Amino acid sequence: MPNTSPIFQDGPAPHASQGRKPATTWFIILGTVVVLGIAALGISSLVSAKPQNAGAFIKNPSVATVEKKTIRDIVSVSGVLELSKKEIITSPGDGVVDTVYVQEGDQVKPGQAILQIGISDLQSQLESKELSLEKLNRQIEQSTVTYNFGRKQRAIEIDAAKRAVDDAQRELDKVKTLKDKNLASDQDLLTAQQKLQSAQDGLVKAQIAQDQAEATYQLDMKNSLADKGILEKDIQDLKDKIAAYTVRTSRGGTVYSLSVEAGGTVNNYKELAVVANPADSRAALDVPETRIGSITKGLPVTVYVGENAFPATVETIAPSATSSSSSSGSVVRVTAVFKTKPEKPTIGSSVSAEIVAGTIQDALVLPRGPYLSSGNYSTVYVISNGIAKKQTVKFGVADGSYIQVMSGLNEGDRVIISDYRDFIHLDSFPVEEGSR
Repeated sequence: MPNTSPIFQDGPAPHASQGRKPATTWFIILGTVVVLGIAALGISSLVSAKPQNAGAFIKNPSVATVEKKTIRDIVSVSGVLELSKKEIITSPGDGVVDTVYVQEGDQVKPGQAILQIGISDLQSQLESKELSLEKLNRQIEQSTVTYNFGRKQRAIEIDAAKRAVDDAQRELDKVKTLKDKNLASDQDLLTAQQKLQSAQDGLVKAQIAQDQAEATYQLDMKNSLADKGILEKDIQDLKDKIAAYTVRTSRGGTVYSLSVEAGGTVNNYKELAVVANPADSRAALDVPETRIGSITKGLPVTVYVGENAFPATVETIAPSATSSSSSSGSVVRVTAVFKTKPEKPTIGSSVSAEIVAGTIQDALVLPRGPYLSSGNYSTVYVISNGIAKKQTVKFGVADGSYIQVMSGLNEGDRVIISDYRDFIHLDSFPVEEGSR
């Protein structure tokens, strides 16, 4: 039957034997759990609050003492091998490459043909110019012959005019004599005078005609010779260009690059090939802009090509800095010429180098070691009274097996120089050192 008893009743609570626990029991159990939880948190906090170096103990680490030394100011850089001398062969003009005679890596001799650019258009221009020159030469020859014959004819005319003047003068003199004897009239005298004047005018005209012909001939010859000179120069230029279209190397060596192929088009001054002697190599080094002030021409350099070291000297310093793809700062390109050149160098291969910028007297130094990289070049552990304490430092230049200490340490400080990776997270820890 369903329970019809009211939910709230005035009668006494059921007895414990009926299966229900009193409410006070539940409160006691809940309180106990809370107290145990708080106690556990407290114990955990106490444990976590222990010092970082609790239990840490380093035994017999490698230790060095900060001391003063005279060291070299070495600028460590990277770079590539490049050609110090090279012949960049450019196109003598526009055209199409007919034939390529060499390949990259080939050895070529001075004067050897590298490639041939098509010359059919140039040949047509040359033939046209030569025909024009031949025609002009015939014109000059014809003009000279015509002038010489005309000059002879005009000379005859001048001589005839002179004789006519002489005859007219004699006739006038005769008429004057007769006039004085009253044997000639005034009209006879006037006629003789007019005849003389006419003869003199004829002589002047003949001389003018000769002068005019001479001047005209000289002007024509001047213009023709000028045109001839222009044509001859154009012809020679075309011949030189045709010869240049057989592209040759002037110095010989190894063909390092070839940027064209048969059938390709080229423009005037386009780079066609690079020829050089592999022995003519040098190091192109990227010096940080912050250190370029200490670099001068002639400074000694050690260039490392693979595992081999080669002595060199600073040859050139670029006038401005450029951005670097391998670092965040700007660099200045410095070239170093080898004193002893590498054998069969690979042009374009990477190199490293050390430039000796000078010396530093009484520099605080430490031996180089694994502590530098594991301490991120900014942290060391100094040992004092059996305790190693973390110390922030600033390092400077490295010279061989030593590195300069710029700040953070004093002469006589004893520094752990072994690897820090096992304890770099600790600020301090005890150290046990063996007898020294």
